[in-house]
Amino acid sequence: MIDLDTPTPPLTVSPPARASARPLHRRRALPGGRAVAGGLLVAVAGVGVFAAYESADDGPTSAYVVVTADVDAGDTLSGDDLALVALDLPGAQRRLSFTDVGVLSRATALGPLEAGQLVQSSDVARSHGGPGLASISIPVEPARALNGELLRGDRVDVIVTTTAGGTPETETVSMAALVVDASSGDAALGGSGEVTVELAVPPEDLEAVAQAGAAGTVTLARTTAVRQ
Repeated sequence: MIDLDTPTPPLTVSPPARASARPLHRRRALPGGRAVAGGLLVAVAGVGVFAAYESADDGPTSAYVVVTADVDAGDTLSGDDLALVALDLPGAQRRLSFTDVGVLSRATALGPLEAGQLVQSSDVARSHGGPGLASISIPVEPARALNGELLRGDRVDVIVTTTAGGTPETETVSMAALVVDASSGDAALGGSGEVTVELAVPPEDLEAVAQAGAAGTVTLARTTAVRQ
């Protein structure tokens, strides 16, 4: 039997349980085309640097001819004067240099060379197996030495004119002589006064050239210019 006088306790209702909060993560975007290209460039550059570093210890791959001792203008080179040295040269210098000592054997130096100096085509004239050359200097009037247009390495015929009994006589005393140097004191070739021309000639022509310079009027006729 229900007791109507007894109060009924209030009904207690619990609030619904909250769902645990789930963290939200932002989706990472894929790298763009520029980023990919940049990464590739960095990787390629790194490989190039590594390859250069690895090859740095390899040293030069080519060797070129140098002189092993001081050489004077007009000297004939021999194998004892030359050696191969490993060098890296730009293309322009490679074309003017020598890789074979034998090619320069018996070549004539057109100017002074210092020990260790690289030999280039403008420094020498090759005799192509002919006899050795001897150096001699003779005085020449500028007008008879192409008026200052002679260059080291030019080939000239030495012509002498003498007067005997009032009649001039002309004779070629040396052919294809090599011009080693030319000067007229402080003045350049072609200045006033006589020019002193240093020639490299076969030994058998020495006396005739010396006599021409002392007793006659010398004319130098350029025949060919040595251009290696």
